[in-house]
Amino acid sequence: MLWIAIDKSPSELATNFDEYTGKPIQFIETDTCKMEAFTMPVIHKVSKEYGVIIFLRSRKSITFELAAHESTHAAKYLFEHIGADTDTHEPLEYVVGWIADCLYNVKTNKVEPTKKV
Repeated sequence: MLWIAIDKSPSELATNFDEYTGKPIQFIETDTCKMEAFTMPVIHKVSKEYGVIIFLRSRKSITFELAAHESTHAAKYLFEHIGADTDTHEPLEYVVGWIADCLYNVKTNKVEPTKKV
């Protein structure tokens, strides 16, 4: 699962998600206070779905560089979760492109970021 969230503060994430280890998310605000965006593997507290969340402080922060960077992180987390080989390039690059396209669609208002999750 891929979630994209835009908010000024990531503190809401701890309400709805746990770390991928199942432990509660702690110190999210202090650990990320200087970041415009970050990506982390999570488990949704209600649905128990594993996935990756890309958190952005604003739509304006979605540049080509940021989309490529965060998409690569997200794809690697997903591949690690399913035990897929990241050395087999084509599948990884396809997923990176799909995630970057999701970010582009959020930036250009074609789709809304994940609502209150």
